[in-house]
Amino acid sequence: MSTPTNIEATLNKLYNALSEGDVETWIAMHTPDVALNVNGSTAVSGRTEGAQNVLENLLPILFSRVQPGSKIGVNWKLMCADDKRAVVIFEGEAKSLGGEQYNNRYCQILEFNDDGLIQELWEFFDTALADNVLFKDNPSAPAGTATFRY
Repeated sequence: MSTPTNIEATLNKLYNALSEGDVETWIAMHTPDVALNVNGSTAVSGRTEGAQNVLENLLPILFSRVQPGSKIGVNWKLMCADDKRAVVIFEGEAKSLGGEQYNNRYCQILEFNDDGLIQELWEFFDTALADNVLFKDNPSAPAGTATFRY
């Protein structure tokens, strides 16, 4: 495993894709068997394995609850990196479909494989804000979601 040589450029590409809703570029920066570990007990929390599973089951839950044009992945900052992981904080600028502000803050730990692709991710955010604004109807986690793990 190794963090990409030009980590700043890689992260810029990743978070710009996330912010612009460029799912194709964003998912291409992950391994096919990527594991996303999302903190909390929201509808998107838990461990989701596999890029296809993320595309088909996890992302639609989130994107179906924010207004088009919402930007998640803005104002990112690399906090630290070693030979295989990077820690990034960033913000989202979004509104729910009902017009409520959903400007959350996130911390992600990204683990890279030898090809510079993200093979595992751990995400922490204000889950109370997510529950109160996006998931008021308390939807269940998507199929194939397991327990968050380290």
